[in-house]
Amino acid sequence: MLIAVGPPAYLEAADPTSPNDEKTSPFEVVQIWACEMKDDTTEAQVEAIAADWLKAIRQMPGGEAVKMRVFFPAVASGAGNVDFYFVMNAPSFVDWGKIWDAYSEDSAAAKSDDLNQGKVICPDSQLWEAHAIEAK
Repeated sequence: MLIAVGPPAYLEAADPTSPNDEKTSPFEVVQIWACEMKDDTTEAQVEAIAADWLKAIRQMPGGEAVKMRVFFPAVASGAGNVDFYFVMNAPSFVDWGKIWDAYSEDSAAAKSDDLNQGKVICPDSQLWEAHAIEAK
């Protein structure tokens, strides 16, 4: 999977979870990539690529509790060249930052990316805070 990654731009102060504080973060961190399928790539191949990348991410510092999902549009208008969304959930900005701090050319995730070149391209991503809402 070709994923554009910049240097981590997280602020630990923005996350109530810190190495000295065992509180649970009140939100998940969600990174969403807008992706295209190349050539004759199938949805099953995209899911296999995501599973391989998840396995690699879970081997990295901060990646133990990461969740992955692939969103394929059932109905969409104005989606441009987006065939699917690759979605990574991390428990906190601290965990997310550890993953990207450890991401290098020889990391498990980068090697997974290299194996999948030519099948998908995911040049754009957004980083979100996901706040759970409960109705009482």
